[in-house]
Amino acid sequence: MKRTAIFVALSLGLCSCGASVSSPGDVPVKILTYNIEGPSAPNANSIGYWPNRKDGVIRLIDKGGFDLIGTQETSREMLNDIVEALPKYKWIGAFRAASASVNAILYQPDRFELLESGHFYYSPTPDVDFTYDPDDPQKKDLNCIWAKFRDKRSGVVFYHFDTHLHAFQTGPVRDTLRCRDARLLKQRIASIAGKTFAVCTGDFNCSEAFYSNSTGELVHEAHPGYVELRKGGVLLDTRTLAKEKINEKEGSLPGWLGTGTSPNSRKYDHVFVSALASGKYDVTRYEVITESAEMTHHGETTTAKSLKDIKNGDKFTANFSDHRPVTATVIFRP
Repeated sequence: MKRTAIFVALSLGLCSCGASVSSPGDVPVKILTYNIEGPSAPNANSIGYWPNRKDGVIRLIDKGGFDLIGTQETSREMLNDIVEALPKYKWIGAFRAASASVNAILYQPDRFELLESGHFYYSPTPDVDFTYDPDDPQKKDLNCIWAKFRDKRSGVVFYHFDTHLHAFQTGPVRDTLRCRDARLLKQRIASIAGKTFAVCTGDFNCSEAFYSNSTGELVHEAHPGYVELRKGGVLLDTRTLAKEKINEKEGSLPGWLGTGTSPNSRKYDHVFVSALASGKYDVTRYEVITESAEMTHHGETTTAKSLKDIKNGDKFTANFSDHRPVTATVIFRP
């Protein structure tokens, strides 16, 4: 199995010397998954232009006090801006050739010792870089980055997988691709992590069953990709395990302008844990973060119809991404 990666690790400076070890039961790990939407970052006419929202994303991460962060659709520029502003974090990531988009894991080296890392692609040859599923007409070289850590506070060794599954296809093609992705992901988690604790963050582009907040009626059944993710006893959804749930009925893909509360069926972003671990996860908290903010536009204009009159220097209110951050707090109990 290939265990090297096309990844960036900034100033690792790793050393566990003198690190104190606490009881695992005393040490929660706060995990975030966030599709920050990077491809629009260079486009000054986009509502998602990175200079518009950079400070907001950094502020959200800093305020949240997250220990581990899995991101999707970020760029090298965005990740470097985040760790420059918040130097307690370092990052590793796996790139896509076509878009330079990165699946990345941000972690705190003062707390977590990086023991090993790697990646794979969703293709018939997953260990060959930048390969893709032959049935994907868009030829997207989607991937999963993984890292093995030791928590210096508790001594617990665990894995973090971060991924992005297929999107934008319709009907049977969409479902076929996502189900294949889900099966490969489960196989790799089982083979790489085995019975060791593992968490998996990502934009999975598929949702569990969704019920109307107002009537309680079923809006749609779980997408085939989500059903496949949960099949076989490999992955558990922290939303169902959590003791405390904040905004659990909120969708995680409201779009740039879906501000405030906007329940919808697109719960695409998840934090999973591996059911194969020879220990117990206590998930103390789960939250869909619904924060939006007033921002200053730094481009010429925006392409969003409802903001067509917004120009350089004008204020507008929007989300920091078209996705919402989703967080879970987990305790590993060997």
